[in-house]
Amino acid sequence: MMLVLVAAALAVGEAEFAAGNRALAAGHLAGAEAGYRHALEAGAIDADVYYNLGNVLFRQKELPLALLAWRRALVLAPRDPDASANLDFARRQVRDASGAPDPCPAWAPWQAALTPGEGQLAGGALLGLGLMALGLRRRWPELPMAGVGGVAALLGCGLGLGGVMEAAMPPSAVILVDEVTAHSDLGGGVDLFVLHGGAEIQVVEVAADQVLVALADGRRGWLPAGSVGWVAPAAAMPQAVLAAGGS
Repeated sequence: MMLVLVAAALAVGEAEFAAGNRALAAGHLAGAEAGYRHALEAGAIDADVYYNLGNVLFRQKELPLALLAWRRALVLAPRDPDASANLDFARRQVRDASGAPDPCPAWAPWQAALTPGEGQLAGGALLGLGLMALGLRRRWPELPMAGVGGVAALLGCGLGLGGVMEAAMPPSAVILVDEVTAHSDLGGGVDLFVLHGGAEIQVVEVAADQVLVALADGRRGWLPAGSVGWVAPAAAMPQAVLAAGGS
């Protein structure tokens, strides 16, 4: 079912995606970017579209937007080695070195290789198999199914809970402007720290036109909402002009 949904999503913007690929093959980066953006606008929320868009943005020296595109690609395809390698390379060029927040629960490191839906689906399947094995053990005591069923049920609970917890984690975002100062409260308050384009944060609260962000090192502060791009793949992809201005 997942493959069918992915194929359907890409088919929605197939013409636009193909136009982007043709422009890229001809060396027309602006045309390729436009094609991939049109594919997203048409509903092709697909890892390949975001991956190609990230490549084009990076070649146009739009590092924050490229990083955002690759982050979105990895949300959709967390095991994609090319998107992961490009993202790692881009992160080494970001000025802020606080590190990207971990989008997965600390006790469930396996979720880095799974989407929340995959974790929940795999967990439910293993839990069901484990309970089935335990049920067979009760009906036919001579079958050595108790240990297998118990292990499968425990693994299923862990996988499923990891997927649920990942889905409940604060949403991630990327700083898009060249430089922005985080403040202590909504009205401004005290200047806390400065972030630069490409820094990765988590958004823990949204109020009016401000967002309360958290860094991997524990710091928190309020930023203008327009200075960040949400990692959520279904969100509109910001335009490059946002990455050039400061706040």
